[in-house]
Parts: sequence; structure tokens; C-alpha cells
Amino acid sequence: MSNKVENSQCIPYGPKQLPWTSQLPEGAVITKPSNDPKEAYVSVPPKDVNGNFPQIDYSQFEIPPTGLTDEEREVALASFKVFIETQHSSFAGFQGNQDQNYADRFPYLMDMHANNIGDPFSSGRYTLNSKFCERAILDYFAALWNNKWPHTAAPDQEDAKTRYWGYVLTMGFTEGNIYGLFNARDYLKGRTILEDQKTNMEIDSYTKRGRETRGQHFSYKAPIKNEETSGNTYTPVLFYSEDVHYSIQKASHLLELPTFQQIGQEKYQGQCPITKDGSWPEMVPSHDFDKDNPQSGSVKIDELTQLVHFFVDKGYPVVVVANIGTTWKGAYDDVPAINAMFEKLGKDYPWLWERKVVYRKDENGNPLVDIRRGFWLHVDGALGAAYLPFVEMAHNRKLMDQKGPIFDFRNPAVMSVGCSMHKWLGGPWPSGVFMTRTGYQLLPPDAASSFLGTPDTTLGGSRSAFSPMILWDYFSRMSYEDNMNKAIETENVSAYLEAELFKFESELKSRFGDEVDLWIARSRLSLTVRFRLVNETLNYKWSLDTDRLWVPVSGKERQLRSYSHIFIMHSVGKKRVDAFMADLRESCKDDWHVAFPKIDISAVPPAPNPEQQKLLFS
Repeated sequence: MSNKVENSQCIPYGPKQLPWTSQLPEGAVITKPSNDPKEAYVSVPPKDVNGNFPQIDYSQFEIPPTGLTDEEREVALASFKVFIETQHSSFAGFQGNQDQNYADRFPYLMDMHANNIGDPFSSGRYTLNSKFCERAILDYFAALWNNKWPHTAAPDQEDAKTRYWGYVLTMGFTEGNIYGLFNARDYLKGRTILEDQKTNMEIDSYTKRGRETRGQHFSYKAPIKNEETSGNTYTPVLFYSEDVHYSIQKASHLLELPTFQQIGQEKYQGQCPITKDGSWPEMVPSHDFDKDNPQSGSVKIDELTQLVHFFVDKGYPVVVVANIGTTWKGAYDDVPAINAMFEKLGKDYPWLWERKVVYRKDENGNPLVDIRRGFWLHVDGALGAAYLPFVEMAHNRKLMDQKGPIFDFRNPAVMSVGCSMHKWLGGPWPSGVFMTRTGYQLLPPDAASSFLGTPDTTLGGSRSAFSPMILWDYFSRMSYEDNMNKAIETENVSAYLEAELFKFESELKSRFGDEVDLWIARSRLSLTVRFRLVNETLNYKWSLDTDRLWVPVSGKERQLRSYSHIFIMHSVGKKRVDAFMADLRESCKDDWHVAFPKIDISAVPPAPNPEQQKLLFS
């Protein structure tokens, strides 16, 4: 036996730190640890963080084959409680409202498995659900986002197709983005699901080999190509800006939904209409990242229009993702301008708003036809879609001097929109709301209905029954007036943070000279203020998000800058801003670079492959 194998069997594990193999029961066939997890994983807090922070002993949380005793569990949970409450007390860097008050409201739900499996408008046979609360929440958002409600799919209801359909997400709005683009892809590819009765021969092929089967057959059907279609007619092209959330790129890969760059490089090299050399950029350009541009982070409409026009002219259907509250800058895309772009293009390309999709012929020889659009506009409102409606209310009452763009279904081009629960609203875990219109919804195979009693219309099958209750509880306690005042408050605190940072920058300039530049910037109505990267101790204490970006500083010069930012959620008030500013001042007593380091390695995330990490720094 080699020393490596011997050492692996002697690795201490669990709260008692006994050798791994000594804790195995007879008959257990499992793998042994290759090395000590305590040495393999990052420490909490990280080694480069200074200060009196709770230290996590990972061995207390290791779960040996014997499990933990009650006393060991209590020690671990007490350690976790101190850690999480310490970090919670100064949390300020991410889009997550920490102002929670749910612990005493739903304890009974912690001792049962409630599940909103399937469609929210069909209660189904799994009766431990909260779908009636989910429907109330969806009605609330339909009204807020100017969609027709209540939902109905009744065939005798004339406006059924223009009513809303949606559901409460089990993930954050990453799920909403994936589901929205999944619908967009299949809608624009002309796909549909058709139901047929299986023939006796098909049924026999199951029963003769001892298998049961249902009488229905469901299958995806592609449209028939004819003289009115081209090779591009059912190839959707995706467009998103440089400030898009990373989940859009993830969805593009998962769904194999090609971007304009991918198709441009493959088929139209050197023909990009927005670059001098015709090369295709990875994303649609956003407005410049600087302190003097209030539109910083929002998509450039002129460039988007030129790119979309290029592909529409070649017969491609298009998917455009608009951002309402971008991840890093908190910026808002001009959705009315994107709507106007589609309306203008529709005059020269009528198929964008109405195109005939032909499938097969029915038993009478008549073609099966669906009328669809040639585009899909999806609004990623993970942050802003819950916030801007109340900003608009405050503006209409002259309580705020600005409002954001109208992003909802008042724009005829908008086909799907949604928001996260845990961001501006606040929730103890990720969730959100996705919404479209019934006429754009692609019906799923109905195989699940026979045993669930509900169509399988959502991305996941099983869904949280808890999240709709959290949303229902929030809105039942928070009136429009309350949410409007909350919107005013978060806007005021954002402006206060920005002003305090500029004031501090002036103080530093008076002490250390004009070399001081904190790179402070805030987009219009944004809830985030970005500034020069602070040291690791401050980043850790305040849970600040960081990023490294190439920034144009003049017509010919660019600069690699590392940033931190604070997101003003309702839990981050002026008191917390003042405490953060006090920490900055304390760190800058002798040298402003103590708080704002000259060289930063931490903003570069570790590569999954260690060899790749070496390449980054070689």
C-alpha cells in the first residue's frame, strides 16, 4: 500500500477529527477523501482579510458517516449564526434586500412539503399547494405591468390570447430569462406541439412487449417551408447589450440560440454595419462607462437598430433582451425606443408583426396555420421591474423629478417581462415572477396532466409553494403608497451615497493631491454607486461586489480599472452608508491607497482549471 493511500485512510474528518476509515460502518462502499478538505477549501474569512471577524472551523461542519451529536450540531449552528449575523449587519454590495421579517409568519410550512407543481391556474391533484395565493400575486403584477387580467384560457373568451400568463419562479430571474428565451426560440422557430391519437399499430408496439401506454401522442412539429420562406425564416438571432446579466449568455448556450456575432462571423464576415472594419462585436454596445454620462450602462439604440435591421433584411427573426436595472451599473434600457424600432421596421418588413406559420394539413385537407410575430422582445427586469412602477407613481405625484423608461406591456412589442423577489422587494431566498401573454405561450405536451391534474407549463416541474406566500405576505402588508415611499427612500439614499463619496474624494484631494481619483459613477436613477476598488478587508466586511474593466479615458487611451460598488436596498439606509464612509476615512488616515490599493489581483476570479489560471498571469 502506497503512502498516499495510507495517508488518505488516516485523514481526520468531522468534529472529533477521527480518521475517516475508523468511522465507516461495515458494508459501506464509498470513496475515501483524497486529501484533507480543510486544506483544499478557502478559509472563512479569506486569509488576506484583516480584522476581528468570526472564524469558521470547517471541521465542525464536516459530516462523517456517524453523523453529528446534538452537542456537535449546536456548536456548528452557533458558529454559523454568529458568522451570518455579523455579515448581515453590514451587507451592502449586492442586489439583495436584507430587510426581512418572515421568521414568525410561516413556521408551519417548515414541517410539510407543499408544492406548486404544474400550471398555476390549474390546482391539480397535489393539494398541498399555495396556487390560489400565487394567482393573487400574478394578478397583482399583471396590473402593475399593465397586462390584461385576470388570466383566462377559456376558448369562448374573445380576449383570452391578450390576457396574461405567468408563474412564480423557484429560482431567481435566471429561471425567467432561460424560460423567456426558451419560449422565444421555439416561437420564432415556428415550433408547435400537436396531439394525435395513437394508431392501433402504435399501441400494439407497447402492449405486446408488456408496456402500458396512453392513447394520445404528442410531438413537436416544425413548420413546412414553402416558396414564401427562406433559409433564414426560422433561425432566430439573439441580441443583448454589453451590460446584460450573465444568465442571458448562459441561456444562449443552453438553448443553442445563436447571437448576432456568431451568425455574423459564420456567414457575413466583414459586413458588420456598426464597426469600421466590419468585424462583429460580441454584444451590442452600451453607453460609455464614466461619471459624466447618466445613460452609462444602457444599450445604444442606434447601434441596436442597425444590427437588427441587418439581420431582418436577410429574413432572420430576432430576439432582443432589454435590461431594466443592469447587474453592475443598475442602468435602464430605453424600452419605448426599442418598441419604436420594431414599429418602424414593421413598415418595411410587415412579417415582423404578422407572419403565417404553416404546418401540415388536417383530415379535411386544410393547412394548419398559426399567425405569429417575427420578433420577441424580452425584458429582464430582475431588479427594476419591481421598483420602477412605484418610481413612476411618485413622479406622477411630483414627489420625484425623474422616472425610468416605461418597460411594461404598454409597449406593444414587449412579449415577456419579469422580476426577482429577493432583490428590491426582499425575500429569504431567490424567487421571482415571469409574465407573458397567453397568445405567445407555447403549450407543453399534456402527458403530465393525466396524473398531476395540471399542465406542465413551467420550466421546472416541482415548484416552491413557499415563495408565493412570501410575496403575498409582502404585498398584503405593503400598499402602493408604502412601496412608493420605499422607492423614494432608496433613491434618496443612493443620491446621498454618491454625494458622500464625492465629498470624501475632495477631502482626499486636499490631503494627498490631484492624483486622487475614486472613479465615482452612478447611472440615472440607479440604485448602485460604483467607485474605485477598496481593500479586501473592506470588501469582505461590507460584502461588496467587484469587477475589473477596461475603461476608455480619452479618444485614444484606455485604462484597466478595478471597481467596487454598493447597492442601495431598503436594508442599506443612511446609517449604514455613514458607517461605511467612517471605515473609509479610518483606512485613509495616513495613505489613501490603504483603502484603495494600487494593484489588485482579487478582482480576477479563479479559473476552473489551475493551468488556465497560470496562463492568465504568464
